Amino acid sequence: MQSSLKEIPDKPRLFKSKYGFILVVGLKHPPNSMKQDLVAIVPSNMFSSLRHLVLAALRAYRSIREGVNIANAFSYELGICLIGSREISKVIKAMRGGGGRGYALVSVCEDPLECRSLLMSILMKGARLGKVEALYKPRKLPICSGNEDVLAMEEGALIELDR
Repeated sequence: MQSSLKEIPDKPRLFKSKYGFILVVGLKHPPNSMKQDLVAIVPSNMFSSLRHLVLAALRAYRSIREGVNIANAFSYELGICLIGSREISKVIKAMRGGGGRGYALVSVCEDPLECRSLLMSILMKGARLGKVEALYKPRKLPICSGNEDVLAMEEGALIELDR
């Protein structure tokens, strides 16, 4: 059975891009500690869908590669691209605050084996996989169709205009 876009699956999903692979998986319980360069643990109240999460990860990684990133860490740059705020303090508060019912693990890897090793490492640190419902509600913008997923992606994309 295919999971909905509003849900982050409990089975790892790999998305191929020109930058490598993006790994996304739902976590009911995050690992005890996680300090890796291209890894983010994102609370479910920061993304509206799997598509929102993957597109924000692509934008965050591209910003870092091109040297136009706002934040020093991939996780915070991803937060900026998710919620569309240049205020790092607001992003840090949202990332640390939890506020959701689960998390999404997002990582950018050069090859699938690197993604698999990363996932194994996270599981060894006490993370528990699980389906996670996307809970982010975008602020109302005067443009677009009113589709929450599209509105959330537009909020994040507005940051691109400032770069």
